[in-house]
Amino acid sequence: MYFIIFLLIGLVLCYLIPFGPILAGGIVFALVIDHYRQTMHMREDIRDIKHHLGLMNKGEANEYEIDKQFKDVDRLDSEQMDLINRRIEAELEKDSKNNKT
Repeated sequence: MYFIIFLLIGLVLCYLIPFGPILAGGIVFALVIDHYRQTMHMREDIRDIKHHLGLMNKGEANEYEIDKQFKDVDRLDSEQMDLINRRIEAELEKDSKNNKT
């Protein structure tokens, strides 16, 4: 409904103002971006609900856990990040030694 209203406003602006098409394009672009943002939030909420209820298959559950860990990394302090980095480096060294032998 809002899209139609803004589209009509954009069309009126196209005829009344010389820069009307630019304004109409900006309005449509903003509406598309807002709709995309809302859709992404709903998608994340649905994934959280599916995970909570245990309705995910193994692939989805693994992807969900990886995404959750990736988001949690942004919230860690520097000491925790250093610890994680040291663990990762130790695993990589171990893997590289195993691959050489």
